Amino acid sequence: MAQDNDRLNGNKISRREQLLVLEIGRDRIDTASSFVDYINSSYGFSKSSAWYCLNKLKEQGLVEFANREELGKPLLLTKEGEQALCSIEKSKGALLNYFSNVAYSMLAQRGSALGRGWPG
Repeated sequence: MAQDNDRLNGNKISRREQLLVLEIGRDRIDTASSFVDYINSSYGFSKSSAWYCLNKLKEQGLVEFANREELGKPLLLTKEGEQALCSIEKSKGALLNYFSNVAYSMLAQRGSALGRGWPG
C-alpha cells in the first residue's frame, strides 16, 4: 500500500498527490480548473485541497498547467511526472482502493450526521 509520503524521483509526494498524478495520467486535460472540479466530485476533496496538491506538483516539476497569464495551456505531466506515474502505477490498485474507502467513509459519516439533524 502507498505510504502517506513516498519519495518519487527525489520528491516527497503524498497519497493525494499520487492520486492526482495517476488521474492526470498520460491524458491532455483542457484546464486545471476542470480537473479540480472532477477531483472534487469524484473523490470529495475540497477544491482548495486539490489546488494545493496541483500547485505542489507543479513546484516539484511533475505537472504543467496555465496560470492566469497563460490561458489555454493544458494540464499535463512533465517528463518527470511521467516517470513518477510509472512508479505510482505499480501500486495503483492499493491507491485507488484507499481513496474509494476514504470517500465511502466520508459519505457514511456525512449521512450519519445528517440523520442526527447536524448540518453537513
